[in-house]
Amino acid sequence: MTKRIACCQILLLSFVFLPAVIPQRSFAQTSRGIELYDSGKYKEAERVFREAVKADPSNMPDNFYLGLSVLQQENYRDALDIFVKVQEAHDKAGQGSRPPVPDGYQIQLALARARLGLRQYAQAWKNLESARLENAGSCEVYIYRGVYYLQQEKHKEAIQELEKAISLDARNPYAYYYAGLAYVGSGEGVKAVDALRTFIELAPWAPEAGKAKSIIDSLC
Repeated sequence: MTKRIACCQILLLSFVFLPAVIPQRSFAQTSRGIELYDSGKYKEAERVFREAVKADPSNMPDNFYLGLSVLQQENYRDALDIFVKVQEAHDKAGQGSRPPVPDGYQIQLALARARLGLRQYAQAWKNLESARLENAGSCEVYIYRGVYYLQQEKHKEAIQELEKAISLDARNPYAYYYAGLAYVGSGEGVKAVDALRTFIELAPWAPEAGKAKSIIDSLC
């Protein structure tokens, strides 16, 4: 279960482009990569974004989505290296020259996810705190704060974070999924079943749905 917790899924980040300043070929290639990413074809998306980055190494959005595609394949070390470079490019760019995506919040959250996968907890927490300061109302920040505690088997703290996430966005399926795992760890079977059933209702397509069903069956 711990390994699965590390491989968290995240709701897809919004991606906005300015066609007027992006070459047509690059725009089409990036759009194709996002289409593959959105449909869960991460390996294919990675190939597209690697080609895009090869053609334009300075393209920050393509590098960011390359990192996300690698991250979703659980290649946390490579993903972290990519996100660190994205952060450096973002920090160097002037306010007026930065693309709308990724913004500071998205970069910090991505760094946190990669570092959670690598069990780099102190650094992951710093990234989560930076993300929270960038966007205090983000449900996803609290989901990954919950994951941070879950991976260390601190179930009470995880529950507090995940209940906060649910209060911010009651339609986010992963807030319920990880809350369900935290309730299992704390011995609260009824709450675990309720949370995991809500997760399945909200995201029956999710790769974790089978695991959630198995846990429910074991508790009922």
